[in-house]
Amino acid sequence: SRHKAVFNLPVPKASAMDNTSQALHREGQTGTLANVADENKPWDGDSTTEKGCCIYPGFTEHAYRLVFPFEDHFAPNAPHLLTVMPSGVVETNTSLEPEKEEALIAFTYPQSISDNLAESLVSCKPEGNVGDTAPVDSSGRILRDTAFVWRREDGTNALVQTWPTTVNEQFRKTFEISEGTNPDSEKFQPQAVSEFQETMVRLFGSAASNHPVLFCHKKTENTSPAVVGTSEEVIAHLGENPELMRKLAIHSVDRESLSFVSDGTDGDGNKFEKHFTMTKGEQCVLYRKMGWDTMGCTKPLAQFLRDAELHQPSAAEVAAENTDAGHSSDSTGLATL
Repeated sequence: SRHKAVFNLPVPKASAMDNTSQALHREGQTGTLANVADENKPWDGDSTTEKGCCIYPGFTEHAYRLVFPFEDHFAPNAPHLLTVMPSGVVETNTSLEPEKEEALIAFTYPQSISDNLAESLVSCKPEGNVGDTAPVDSSGRILRDTAFVWRREDGTNALVQTWPTTVNEQFRKTFEISEGTNPDSEKFQPQAVSEFQETMVRLFGSAASNHPVLFCHKKTENTSPAVVGTSEEVIAHLGENPELMRKLAIHSVDRESLSFVSDGTDGDGNKFEKHFTMTKGEQCVLYRKMGWDTMGCTKPLAQFLRDAELHQPSAAEVAAENTDAGHSSDSTGLATL
């Protein structure tokens, strides 16, 4: 087997299981860890932790990204970045200082946001990026007044969810990069490219339209656990399992605010913290992001499955290990085979 099989003993609640399964089927991925357990009776795990989560033994990610290396090309311009999530939550609130290797990165498919959220006030957490000095927005702006949300001609609201990255030597080694030319219009959807470029013009001015976008792709095998469930279930399960938090590079969780702080490390070994707020009732994935920055991270499940395929232990592997070794569990609430 490629991977050490790690999954949770409790069979998830039916409602959570149904929602997760529906999302997996929509993205062409079938089955869940609960299904695997059911196929290998007898399986009588400790059901005292019934958080409704599924914990997968990793995932394969095909990351397709649009990147705009603004670097110092537009100096002294230092526009303000808000990383707006589809939920309307602003995760990053910072100034884009003109420096070598600095860039913005985004997804390669169009995103939208509802009228209600587009018309909501910009609400930036001062801790959106721990260590940043950007103030909480107090201008009374709505999201549609920013560079990242606007009304399309068809009446829907465009959303460009973009965040900072560093296009250094390691980035160029990790990603396959096509500069200025779209190598695959199915993976890099033209509408998403156009809307990303529109946001860059809104941020940096008309000169940005002459600056090439990078079309980037990388494949990653991630063997860290991936926790799937509603935001409430995931946060509750993490809060009761400090060893799982450590494996996922999570510093702390707050069940009341449905938030967590990641314990991050960049490629130079520098430590940092980043705050994430999750959306009530949303099916999500919490995982350990690998790359130049390594940290705990979260995405809505449907968004996660656009880029990634969750690993599942084979039925034969589970059955063999159950027979030979029985179940051993650690303080994470996981069964380790």
